[in-house]
Amino acid sequence: RDKPDIAAAHAMAAEMLGLKAIFLEAGSGAEKAVSPKMIAEVRAACDLPIIVGGGIREIDTAKGIIEAGADFVVIGNRFEETGDPSLLREISALVHRKR
Repeated sequence: RDKPDIAAAHAMAAEMLGLKAIFLEAGSGAEKAVSPKMIAEVRAACDLPIIVGGGIREIDTAKGIIEAGADFVVIGNRFEETGDPSLLREISALVHRKR
């Protein structure tokens, strides 16, 4: 979480090795999501699609992740806890506005 330069170097290497996407994961049910700083540094280091998951419980967190450069947002626990599809709709709208 506190070493975005290492994540960026790994993303750059992954792209050079032919990988097709980057998945930044804070962990299922994590207390904190992947930081926007880390996402921004990974975005600057590669052109691959970036998928971010873990610790995303609020729309503002998802918005910050998308604004930092994520192409996809993975939410699971929050949806399982509430069963309310409104968070999915709001995040989906944010991602589609980015494109």
